[in-house]
Amino acid sequence: MTIVPLGPDDASFLTLGALEELRKANHLYLRTAKHDAVPFLQKEQISFESLDAFYEDAEDFEELSEKAATYLIGKAEKGDLVYAVSDPAGDATVHAIFSLCPDWLTLRILPGVTLAENVKVNAGVPMDRVHIYYAMSLEHPVYSEPQIICEINDAILASEVKLWLADIYEDDTEILFFSNAGVPFPEVKRIHLYDLDRQEHYDHRTAVFVPEIDVLHRTRASYEDFVSIIAYLRSPDGCPWDRAQTHQSLRRYMIEEACEAAEAMGEDDPEKIADELGDVLLQIVLNAQIGAEHRAFTERDVTSAVTKKMIMRHEHVFGTAKAGTPEATAVVWEHAKEKERGDQSAYERVSDLPGTLPILLRTQKALKREAVANRKELDDLLARKRLIEILSGKSPMTGREIGECLWQLCIISEKQGIDSEMALYDRLSERIEALRNEH
Repeated sequence: MTIVPLGPDDASFLTLGALEELRKANHLYLRTAKHDAVPFLQKEQISFESLDAFYEDAEDFEELSEKAATYLIGKAEKGDLVYAVSDPAGDATVHAIFSLCPDWLTLRILPGVTLAENVKVNAGVPMDRVHIYYAMSLEHPVYSEPQIICEINDAILASEVKLWLADIYEDDTEILFFSNAGVPFPEVKRIHLYDLDRQEHYDHRTAVFVPEIDVLHRTRASYEDFVSIIAYLRSPDGCPWDRAQTHQSLRRYMIEEACEAAEAMGEDDPEKIADELGDVLLQIVLNAQIGAEHRAFTERDVTSAVTKKMIMRHEHVFGTAKAGTPEATAVVWEHAKEKERGDQSAYERVSDLPGTLPILLRTQKALKREAVANRKELDDLLARKRLIEILSGKSPMTGREIGECLWQLCIISEKQGIDSEMALYDRLSERIEALRNEH
């Protein structure tokens, strides 16, 4: 099966190679006869069959593509054929053919002129610095580099594109609108982003070009923008304070920012949560930049490590384990962590806990790790008895006895799945609220 590009929509975009394949084809199929190159094919007496009938029978575009691909593969069993589409790289039926392609079928794809390339040259941008998207499949995050969005078929799709771009760009960002980028020297109009879904005409040849806008001139930023800002601050032309930081000097800030983020997460204030999480992200990216400068590790090592960890610990999602409830999921998670740690003693597991953890949280984790290492259950009934025994003893209690009480309370909390740190936090918050009301 030879797949041939017809070009954006005008017959003048046909390459000599494509035209030769069309002329010598014994069996030629067009995805659609609604293409401006069709009158030229008819004039050249090149016979073809279109797949327009599939548009009427299919319920959605995905079904259309799969049915068309299955049909063409079936035809290819009987002999060589040529399949012509506007742009093989962006055509959903071509992607479906690749997906369903049997071993016996050889695919040959010719390059050609695309709608996006016609927009590029008429927008006057370098060929290697543009992201190309198709409006029907906008899934990736928006980048701040120049980008072209093709095949904006109607106003509804234009509205979706506008909302997608608004994640990074301001509403009054000036973009180039091509109502028909399928012809040589297409008409281009400068519009604001907020007007993208208010134009007079849309079809499969409609496209927009969005210029690159420096993050310094935008109110919204992507993760990549943020990483570039941190890299610049650490550069010779950046900030003396940022350049002077090390992993060791930043430890206190990581703890402080994490605590402030945890505090915000306990409040019903989304903007504050986002702000505090940004401060935590600053510490992560800044430390990753320092690691990269010392050739120790990079941001990619950070994301790779945590991605691998998430895949391994979600065996019920990515593997064969079964877990239909949060409780069952926790068991799978802990099992995965045990496999990662290997055979460690109780001492090794407990001593591995960070000393910077809040003491109640650290104690609970230590109790749990010790119990797992020794393959025994925490006994909360025994802890209750021991707690009562201490509390009913002599008064005043010693610091050792108070510590023992807290220890037993941590056993009870862990056994019952209660976060002792948060339990005390909530109790203190209630008291502060009561004092505020009294005041």
